Amino acid sequence: MASPYMFDSDAQGKPQLSDVLAKEKSASIAMDAILRSEALVRAISGDSADFAQGLTLLLPTNRAFQSLDEIPDDLELTMKRHFVPQVITPQQMEDGISVYAYGRVARLRFKVSQGKTFVQADKRAPVEVRGAGTHAGSGTYFLVDQLFV
Repeated sequence: MASPYMFDSDAQGKPQLSDVLAKEKSASIAMDAILRSEALVRAISGDSADFAQGLTLLLPTNRAFQSLDEIPDDLELTMKRHFVPQVITPQQMEDGISVYAYGRVARLRFKVSQGKTFVQADKRAPVEVRGAGTHAGSGTYFLVDQLFV
């Protein structure tokens, strides 16, 4: 399915999260899923009132999608579980912050165990949050190797 959304990753000026994500090769499948949703495209482009407080994206890697037997029927809903309508810092994650994902579709709880940061979506198994966070525009993203399905 062709996407009607295009990002200019060579644009001048302060980059938006969408510009940085367009270059994230380890999450190209997630980007394809995001590009299928106007609401999610607006979020990563900094053009959504729902994300006026910023955005933290727990970006699923290609490995997350490849580990599934099949792609979820409601991929947009699944991806919304990875979008948090506020910026969360690594320190807040270490402190055990608990927040709602976009549209309150899941409650996300962060914790640290054995020096690693994890996020748990509702009662699903905890997933490791990788990296220190990449920031651009009004958002930050971290990588995760599992989908919150």
